[in-house]
Amino acid sequence: MARTGARHPLVVGDRLDTDIESAVRVGADSLLVLTGVTRPLDAVLAPPDQRPSYLSTDLSGLLTPHPPVTHADGGFRCHGWLARWQAPGRVTLDGDGDPMDALRALCAAAWSADRPGPEAVAGPLKRLGW
Repeated sequence: MARTGARHPLVVGDRLDTDIESAVRVGADSLLVLTGVTRPLDAVLAPPDQRPSYLSTDLSGLLTPHPPVTHADGGFRCHGWLARWQAPGRVTLDGDGDPMDALRALCAAAWSADRPGPEAVAGPLKRLGW
């Protein structure tokens, strides 16, 4: 960033603990691509210092819109998907459409809690084939 004078850089990477964490540390936006080491479960359970700004299955995410996730209906909505917390400590996922939109909503729901475990999101990820 210093070398190029970039004002709004985007760090693209497939690892939370290097690429994305580096972006978070310097205050840059980041795009996590799921083409390498990181799996959808890893993204959902990412600690605050490793949470990407954007998610994509691959580098095509550089050229496609990333719809916002909104807080709605007691949960987190992204296009046709709604992820929300249900007792006892599980996230539910309702809707249909692009699986990446579902993952975006699921991440927002998980990130709203205090470090949920994998069991909290296992059902929705299984539904998505991840």
